[in-house]
Amino acid sequence: MALQQAEKDQFGIQVARELSHTPYAISSQALLSGGTANFLFRGTLVQPLPDGAKTVVIKHSEEFVSASRDFPLDVSRCLFEEAMLKALQLLPSITVDNIHLRTPRLYLFDEKTNTQVLEDLVSTIDLKTVLESPTASTALPHPFATGIGHALGAWLQSFHTWVSEPAPAALLKDLGDNEPMRKIRYSISYGAFTNIVQKFPKYGSDAEPRWKRSETWRLPNTPKNPKTNILIPDNASLVREHSTNLFIIDWEFAQFGRKEYDLGQIIGDLYERKHFMGAEGALWIIQGFTAGYGVLSDEKAFRIAIHVGVHLICWYIRRNPMAPFTEPPEQIENAIRIGTDFIEKGWKRDLAWFKKSELACLFKRE
Repeated sequence: MALQQAEKDQFGIQVARELSHTPYAISSQALLSGGTANFLFRGTLVQPLPDGAKTVVIKHSEEFVSASRDFPLDVSRCLFEEAMLKALQLLPSITVDNIHLRTPRLYLFDEKTNTQVLEDLVSTIDLKTVLESPTASTALPHPFATGIGHALGAWLQSFHTWVSEPAPAALLKDLGDNEPMRKIRYSISYGAFTNIVQKFPKYGSDAEPRWKRSETWRLPNTPKNPKTNILIPDNASLVREHSTNLFIIDWEFAQFGRKEYDLGQIIGDLYERKHFMGAEGALWIIQGFTAGYGVLSDEKAFRIAIHVGVHLICWYIRRNPMAPFTEPPEQIENAIRIGTDFIEKGWKRDLAWFKKSELACLFKRE
């Protein structure tokens, strides 16, 4: 059952009451759009913070998603996001070609009420929204889109290097226990894609044995992988200024996994925008992203391509299951075809095929 606006407003009133005796007391709050898992508010502080901030973002979680009480979601996700955000303060911000990347500051976490008080990243918008907007070509011209991708790739490489070091590894030793989010993630990816393709038998009938192997591909517990969003400036004119800030947000799905899974997740998400929204800028970001991350071995590149395929196929169930399809049937079928091609060619190590594909950038060696 979807929550009514009055119910959401009540959570805001409750949060304001809880913060009234803290340095983050607020005089008013406004519900923010975006996201379906948590309740997000922008709060106006009674007293500005020492850093001059006059507003904060308040992230409140319940045992269900904010869109519907009928969809349970383990509230322990808050604990893992808190652990990640605290640890990430030790990860130095990086600057690549005048693009500065970092994570938001966590001011306060109330474990009793599952409420976070976060830095308000004002005048920003998430990258997905920009890619899907009619003005994407203006907001993300080719050089800027490639630059964003390059910076993101460099940041992810630095994250993978940092998180493997002793100090952050000790801070995040409990992260592997994020079993509820691990199960959800598996259920909408490797645990689901074979069933989806069975709805399109001409693309997967002879590949099922290999695909069963794909279902276990992501299970080994190695470096952390984030399920994050990316914020960029919300004013198109900012892309022409001397510097740009990018923020990596939303860490509640963080868990142990393969490094290739991270790259495949990001590339798959971008490719999905290209396929369904016609966002050519997504391909430019992908190209910059792989270049910024650095040269990949063929083995890693094939694994990444397999995950991109799984991610694209599983768009089918990540959408609102109660809503009718608005995409043309041939576009949906093409997504399944492309996804199965990425998986099949990845398992077959078909380098010649990939070098002519839209994932050719994974296999560049210079």
